[in-house]
Amino acid sequence: MTQGGVALALGAGGVYGYAHIGVLSVLEEHDLRPDFVVGCSIGAVIGALYGAGLNGDQLLQLGLGLRRSHLLDLRPTRMGLIGGQRLEGVVRLLTRDRRLEEMRPPLAIVATDVERGEKVVFTRGAAARAARASSAMPGIFAPVRIGDRLLVDGAVLERVPVRTAHELGAQHVIAVALGMMEPGQKAQVRNAFDVVMQSFDIMQREISHWHDGADIIIEPPVVAANASAAGGAQRLIEAGRAAALVQLDALRAILHKKELAGRG
Repeated sequence: MTQGGVALALGAGGVYGYAHIGVLSVLEEHDLRPDFVVGCSIGAVIGALYGAGLNGDQLLQLGLGLRRSHLLDLRPTRMGLIGGQRLEGVVRLLTRDRRLEEMRPPLAIVATDVERGEKVVFTRGAAARAARASSAMPGIFAPVRIGDRLLVDGAVLERVPVRTAHELGAQHVIAVALGMMEPGQKAQVRNAFDVVMQSFDIMQREISHWHDGADIIIEPPVVAANASAAGGAQRLIEAGRAAALVQLDALRAILHKKELAGRG
């Protein structure tokens, strides 16, 4: 990872992850590229696609074309309802089975060791496998065994990986947070995924200080986008674009500052 550079921290959020695509499309359109990306859960999946070279248009088309059925393999086991092999296979195919050390910009992925209660950060190894581990929502997806670690969703410990970005050497961090509700908002809770995600959101909103250390926070209004209704993917992508455009001057300033520091 780049010491003193600018990191993009892509947070968890399940289906709300479509908004990450909107954010990345704005960065690309305006030639704004971070030095490295740190992804957690759906942020790890989208970060892997971005790091493997998918451009803004490709990400947009992919986001509009994918369905949950393409990613979810219902395979109940003692540890989860969904195996996760289908998600891993799709990411492997779309990234051409790249390793994390081959990603450009470099990518780090955050997961949680459920046996030790520890954060695990991957900067090397198979990107698809690490993304699957980082996305293994407890009780829904089966945990993933990598080496001697049994891994679940990185959001258990760090929903938006700002702290990890600094630990990896970032001087500045651009954070993209999904699903953090404002007081008075009401989410659509219609299935087991929604129950788990909403419970995570409520818990972490109350106890987390994830935003400490973030220079820019992009928070697409994903809860209001009604992702479960027809056209939800498009609305979430547009929510990400709109939130990034609001921060465009700040994004340009922080990346311009990086360029000046590099010349000094």
